[in-house]
Amino acid sequence: MRIDCPSCGAGFDVDPKVLGPKGRTVRCASCKTKWFAAAPAFAMAENEIEPLVAPAFPAAAPVPEVSAEDRADYEARKAGAKQPEIIAPQEGDVAFVQDAPPTAPDYQPEAAPVTKRKLVSPPVAARRKRSANAPLAIAAAVLFAVISIGIMSRQAMVRAAPELASLYAAIGFPVNLRGLEFQNIRTKQEIQDGVAVLSIEGEVENIVSRAVELPRVRLAVLGDNGAEIYAWTALLPRSILYPHERVPFKSRLASPPAAGKEIMVRFLTRADLSAPAR
Repeated sequence: MRIDCPSCGAGFDVDPKVLGPKGRTVRCASCKTKWFAAAPAFAMAENEIEPLVAPAFPAAAPVPEVSAEDRADYEARKAGAKQPEIIAPQEGDVAFVQDAPPTAPDYQPEAAPVTKRKLVSPPVAARRKRSANAPLAIAAAVLFAVISIGIMSRQAMVRAAPELASLYAAIGFPVNLRGLEFQNIRTKQEIQDGVAVLSIEGEVENIVSRAVELPRVRLAVLGDNGAEIYAWTALLPRSILYPHERVPFKSRLASPPAAGKEIMVRFLTRADLSAPAR
């Protein structure tokens, strides 16, 4: 018969004769738990066992014979099967069951409680420091966004406020609203018929992918500290310049001011037209 440990669930095959007709106390070989194992209800004394009479088979249905090969296989499996070892009872009426293969999982002692890790909160000072840095980070992000937008839309900004052109040029982002640039500017002084003549030559290039109307060129002689001494204008040989084309220009000034230090060349603007003549 099969008995199971009520504590760890280990199962054992035990001969009913070991328990006797009234049952007895047994002890588990795995966890050492003792309990009372009752005798099976069908257990009877040997003198009370009634012989079982096999039912008679009809003569027409002979009992099949077991072949020698099947019987040899049965005997081999029977000889190789493990039988539980029953130890004689000790310590009074306690029967010990040992070395029997358990049918339930191996008994494991109760695991020790898992110690939970404590969550350490950051110091209050560190949290305050991060909170104090948050407005600075937001302000820096806003400033960066404003500068980026100002650089990307600098042409529109200069159209609305032309005085910003010098600011963009100072920070390395010059703005060219006309799409024209001066190239290869050269100055030369010479004497013609006994008169000193200042000659200025160069080229104007269209740097955009559209046709651009050419304005007048304004030239000025600058003295000390960049002060303008004398200015005049010159017409270009063409009125429209197509993408990536160049047009040369040349202008001469007779008897230039002796105090002149350098020459400034730029395009004529509306502000120049409204300014009083010198």
